[in-house]
Amino acid sequence: MKSKPFGALFGLLALVAILGVVPAFGQEASDVTIVAGAGSSASAACVSTNNCFSPSPLSVSLGTTVTWKNTDTVSHTVTSGKVSDNDAGSLFDSGLVKPTKTFQFTFANAGTFNYFCTVPPWMVGQVIVGAAGQNAPGNQTGIPLGPPYTAPSNATVPEFGPVASLVLAIAVLSIVVFAAKTRVIPRL
Repeated sequence: MKSKPFGALFGLLALVAILGVVPAFGQEASDVTIVAGAGSSASAACVSTNNCFSPSPLSVSLGTTVTWKNTDTVSHTVTSGKVSDNDAGSLFDSGLVKPTKTFQFTFANAGTFNYFCTVPPWMVGQVIVGAAGQNAPGNQTGIPLGPPYTAPSNATVPEFGPVASLVLAIAVLSIVVFAAKTRVIPRL
C-alpha cells in the first residue's frame, strides 16, 4: 500500500523536473568580449572599427543569453539604448563590470538592440535578435538596421539553470530505484 504515495511523489518530481527543463532547451548562449584597451581613449583602435564590444553586431536567436566579458583593465558598463536616449538603460544595465567579470542578459523579444558603455560612451554595440530557431540576419556593415526595439518593462524569461537538470536527474533516479525495489513500474 505504501507504493502508491511513493509513486505519486516520484511522478510529481518527474513532472516538475521536466517542466523546469523544457524552457531552457530553446535558449542559446553567445559571448561578447569587451576588448582590452577599449576605454583608453576615443581614438582607441576599436572605436574606428566599431568593435570595442566584439563581435558587434551580434546576431542571435530569440531566447539567447548573451554574456559580456570584460577583458579590459578598467571597469565598463553594458547599458541598453544609445547615449542620446532618454530611456537609456531601461531594458538592461549591468552597472560597473570589473575586469575579468561578466554580465548576462537573455533576449526574450525579437528586434535590434543597441547598447553602450556609460564610462567611455564611445564604446557602442548592437545585438540583433531573430525568431527562435533562426539566426537573425547579419549586419556586418555596422550600420544600424533601425531604431532599437524596446521590450515592455515587465518582460521576463524564466531561467532554471542547472537546478532543473539536477531535479530531473533525482526524479529519474528515484523512479528507477523505486521500480527496482518494488519490482513494479509506477503508473503516473
